[in-house]
Amino acid sequence: MMKNNKKRQSKTGLPPGSHIYTGKKTESKTVIETYSYNLEKYHHTVKDAPNVENQVSNLKYWINVTGLVDVESVKHICDQYGIHHLYQEDILNVFQRPKVEEEDEYVFVSFKSLYWNDAEKSIDEEQISLILTQQAVITFQENAGDSFDYLRERIRTENSMIREKEVDYLFYRILDITVDTYFDIMEKMGTYLEEIEDEVIAAPKSEILMKLQNNKKDIMVLRRHFYPMRDLINKLSASDHPMIDAKTKKYLRDVLDHTIQNIENVETFREMNMSLKDIYLNSMSHEMNRIMKILTIMSTFFIPLTFLVGVYGMNFKYMPELYWHYGYYSIWAIMIAIVLGLTYWFRKKGWF
Repeated sequence: MMKNNKKRQSKTGLPPGSHIYTGKKTESKTVIETYSYNLEKYHHTVKDAPNVENQVSNLKYWINVTGLVDVESVKHICDQYGIHHLYQEDILNVFQRPKVEEEDEYVFVSFKSLYWNDAEKSIDEEQISLILTQQAVITFQENAGDSFDYLRERIRTENSMIREKEVDYLFYRILDITVDTYFDIMEKMGTYLEEIEDEVIAAPKSEILMKLQNNKKDIMVLRRHFYPMRDLINKLSASDHPMIDAKTKKYLRDVLDHTIQNIENVETFREMNMSLKDIYLNSMSHEMNRIMKILTIMSTFFIPLTFLVGVYGMNFKYMPELYWHYGYYSIWAIMIAIVLGLTYWFRKKGWF
């Protein structure tokens, strides 16, 4: 079965900066998680009101906004941090290409978080928008559930590196974990390709072609997001923005290496998928040739026999063999001899 693509809400004709959520409409509310912390303190709040609590100067903050359907709430939160309306539009446009933009008061990043769907053997994607300010990191997600539970645990842990360092380190860790999940997808896709390879070699069936076609689409999704992600992280690692520390840039360069490795992996899988498709088509062609060979051999047996039967099936009055006492038995002897002779010849040629 072909997979359904996520439908996009149209923004045709609207002016730049229009606040339209382009994703799937749901009844979920916008939920705001706020983690405030330093080496000595930690506090966590969850609410569905768009107002963000006042920030204390000696604390660092991670504000995680889940659910983009409530456009006004998202707009209100962004306005409180002075986020430009064009970037607010990018947050709500879940089909936005991964990008990074630097402003004097913040750094804006948009990228895709990808997940492997074990049930359908496919890739699910979700847009995440990430904003780095002087004192806080703000994340905007479409749906509840993400890969950042480890970060939450580290923030709750006393004397952890996240609580010790500035918020740009948390900013880096979010990107790092996202890229690490790409490795998990690569591993599972590699296993899936090996399963398809076993099926192709063992007994190629028509369903395999559909699997390969769907896999090709998933690989295209990965390529479409990995290459912009590489450019995004490369730009951050070379940035001279004052909110990104030099030590954090070194960490970002490590994330860049991982992203490049993922790109190399996905190109390898792309070649594997194409090769498996070629193997499948060659196998089907070989099977068809084998069937045609059998049918041709069977036809070869019957052609001389049909000729003899046709000759002696004619209704001419003067055919001497028709009145010969041993004519019937002779024809059978000739036909059996032809079959045995052809069988010997085919076996000698190795055709069966």
